[in-house]
Amino acid sequence: MRKLFVLAGMLIGMAGTMMAQEDLDAKYATDLLPVGTKVPDLIDPENKAHPIDDFHGRCVVLDFWATWCGDCRKDLPEMKRLHALYDPQGVEFIGVSFDTTGKTLQDFMDKEQIRWRVISELKDMKESKMAKDYHIKWIPTMYLLDTEGRVILATVEIEKLKAKLKELQRTKQLVVPELAGQDHLPQYPGGITALLKKLSTITNYPVEAEHCGVKGTVTVSFFVEKDGTVSDVRAAKTVFTNRLSDKKFSKYSEIDKYAMREKAEGLLKDEAVRVVKTLSGWEPAMRRGELVRVMYTVPITFK
Repeated sequence: MRKLFVLAGMLIGMAGTMMAQEDLDAKYATDLLPVGTKVPDLIDPENKAHPIDDFHGRCVVLDFWATWCGDCRKDLPEMKRLHALYDPQGVEFIGVSFDTTGKTLQDFMDKEQIRWRVISELKDMKESKMAKDYHIKWIPTMYLLDTEGRVILATVEIEKLKAKLKELQRTKQLVVPELAGQDHLPQYPGGITALLKKLSTITNYPVEAEHCGVKGTVTVSFFVEKDGTVSDVRAAKTVFTNRLSDKKFSKYSEIDKYAMREKAEGLLKDEAVRVVKTLSGWEPAMRRGELVRVMYTVPITFK
C-alpha cells in the first residue's frame, strides 16, 4: 500500500510592471518557517514518517502544491527545468501534495511526467499535519533546505528559488564535498559533440517530406536503462513548417495538401524515432552513487 501513497516520478504596460515587482512573499510567506529552522519529517497517509535526514548531505527542494492549484500548474514548467538542471548535481526535489485522491494525483503525475518524489497525506490542506508543521497557508510554497536539513529559503515565488539554487551552485554548496560527482546524467560515448555528429550522420531526410517542403524539429524522448541501452523511444514534441502554400502546389486540393502534410510529418517522426533506437553504449546515469534508469530527450532537426 505504501507505493500507492508515496508517489515517485523517477516549462510580461505600467500596471503589468507594477504587478511583476510585487513581493508576494510579503503577503503570503510571512508565517513560514524562518531561515535556520530544522524542518520536521514528512508524513504519508499511514502516518509513517519520512525523515528529511535521509537526504543528509544534499540540498532539498520541498514544493507544496496540488493538482487543483492553478498557480502550481503555472509554475510546473519552471520546476521541471530546475529539476532537470539540479537533480543531476545531487539536489533532491520532493513534492508535497494536498490532493485527497491518490489516483487523481498519480494520473496527473503520469500525464505531466513529473520525475521527482511526491508524498501526500491525501488530506485537504486545512486538515494536513504537514501543512500545520510547515506553516502552509498558500500554495505553491517552496522551501529550500541546506545539506543539514535546515531552511535556507522559504518563498511562494519560484524565481527566488531559481536564484538561490544558482547562487548555491556557484559557491559549490549544493552537496557536501564527499558527495560531489556522485550524480550525473547518462553520457553518450564521446559526449554531446559525438552524439550530435552521430545523429547528423545516420539521419535521412525522407524524400516525400523534402518534396513537400516539410521541415522542423522532432524532440525524441527515451529512457537510458541501467545497462546503457535505450527504451520507450517516442516523438514527444514536434515543431514543423511547410511550403504547401507555394504556387507549385496550387494544383492540389486542400484535402490533398492536408494529407501530404500529415504523411510527411509522420515520416519525419518515424525517422527521428528510428535514429534514436540505434543509439547504444550509453554510460548510464548515477543517483546517490547507484545506477538508475532515467528519461533523456534529444532534438532532431530536418531542414
